[in-house]
Amino acid sequence: MTTTRFTIEPYLAEYLRAKWPMEDGHGKPTDIVSIPDKIYLFNILSSLTIKKPRHAPEPAGNLEILLPDRKENRKDPEYYNYISTKSAAFFNKKVKLFFRAELHEFIDSRKHDEGETYKDACYLFICKYKIESIDPDSLAKNYYRWKIAIRETREKKSLYNPLK
Repeated sequence: MTTTRFTIEPYLAEYLRAKWPMEDGHGKPTDIVSIPDKIYLFNILSSLTIKKPRHAPEPAGNLEILLPDRKENRKDPEYYNYISTKSAAFFNKKVKLFFRAELHEFIDSRKHDEGETYKDACYLFICKYKIESIDPDSLAKNYYRWKIAIRETREKKSLYNPLK
């Protein structure tokens, strides 16, 4: 079992630790994240690992993650165990997309199935994943912006008429 550390946005690190915690020998969750191999983030993480450069500092950051060990990839995590700053930024971007997709689906289902408000759904999402470093209002604001962008995209598509 090989892990590495790097820095991503604090709320995303909290989200990952709550979503996929690695359990110790007694079944208690640890702060190490273990992404399942069926999730595309697993493949992204695998492709971002490199051999540690000679003069690179020891891995540090707010996220400790279990490195993928895939036979077909032939990247032994014992040697390919370093995530560069650029790679960490790329991984942050992909985790943010994953986070927002789950958040938007959660909000939609709570709103339409349970009849809750958007802000209440955001608060429940934060409680579900024990996220402390982001405000539920900012998540609701992100959701509103996303809904407006989707609506505008649909309006642009409906205005396009190839027969004119």
